[in-house]
Amino acid sequence: MCSFLSLAARAFSAKPDLSPGENVIVPLIANSLEFCLSSPPPLHQFNEAPLVVETEHLELFPGKEAEEVLAMQGHEVTDIIGKEKWVKNDPEKYEGLIPQNEEWTEFVDEKTGEWVYLDEYGNRVDKA
Repeated sequence: MCSFLSLAARAFSAKPDLSPGENVIVPLIANSLEFCLSSPPPLHQFNEAPLVVETEHLELFPGKEAEEVLAMQGHEVTDIIGKEKWVKNDPEKYEGLIPQNEEWTEFVDEKTGEWVYLDEYGNRVDKA
């Protein structure tokens, strides 16, 4: 077996006259999906359950919010997570700014390289 490996190493090496140990072949070992998943596989492969966003109302009732359409259809909407943070800001306020955090309040100006701070409405503020 050992002589077979040295012959294989010589066959794949760039130089034909290498002494044993001069050339090392590292095989590419990749686990397939079957070896990575538990058995039985989980319902989804996310750490958290995926967030489902209703978009059908955009075509059926343009201009109406999803909860308004659901109420028209007789459904009761009890909670909308994060709606209090939804603000339609003017995209021009963010032109040329590179976001630096998830809240979109800290930016770097791509032309000057200076830090720029905006409030939740897109207005420039001084860093407190």
